[in-house]
Amino acid sequence: MSWLLTFSRSTVGAKAIMALTGAAMYGFLIVHMAGNLLVFSGTPELHNHHSVFLHSFPELIWPARAGLLLAIVAHIFSWVNLRMRSSAARPVAYKVKQSRASTLYSRTMQLSGPVILVFVVVHLLNLTSGNIHPGFRMQGAAGAALPVGVPGAAEAFGSPAAYENTVALLSQPLWGVFYIVANLLLGLHLFHGGYAMCRTLGLSGERQQGLAKLLASGVTALIVGGNVAIAAAILLGLVK
Repeated sequence: MSWLLTFSRSTVGAKAIMALTGAAMYGFLIVHMAGNLLVFSGTPELHNHHSVFLHSFPELIWPARAGLLLAIVAHIFSWVNLRMRSSAARPVAYKVKQSRASTLYSRTMQLSGPVILVFVVVHLLNLTSGNIHPGFRMQGAAGAALPVGVPGAAEAFGSPAAYENTVALLSQPLWGVFYIVANLLLGLHLFHGGYAMCRTLGLSGERQQGLAKLLASGVTALIVGGNVAIAAAILLGLVK
């Protein structure tokens, strides 16, 4: 396995790992957003039953979570590796730094990355474990919602009341605005990362760069647009 470690520490290896782990996270975000769009179904039970369905397969959901966590760690490790190599290549900083070739997306990567990491942790504590949610509820029989404080509720039913928890959280202005801003920063990160991923995976020619930008912008708009629409609709009271 030493060759794999050596490869991961190289510039080419780090870029390849970032591209592959980024693709995996793109896939997760699309599936996750699609499931959350059930909040617009007008039937809370449908959204809740989606949560029940996911939690009814622990032999699949836990390996998926572990794989996603591994992808995030590898993604961050590769980014740090590339940053260290870039710094080592120029130990003396520019006296005057001009961003002629960079874009808004690339210049905000150092900001959006840590913010997204914090957002992921907060999101899990809010809507997965419920540790910081103002009114987290677990699902009872026939999809009814039970307070998390009910003895044995979590063990008996094992899935959050997805609809009630989402609406209760995002209807609060502070949380609603936080989710919208975080997703807009996610969009900046996804577009630049997606474009770089496409180039790393082979779409690097002059004619192919247009396709890379189209793919990155299209998938980014799909993910961010869906997430922001959910948060905005709940914040504005269109979904109750």
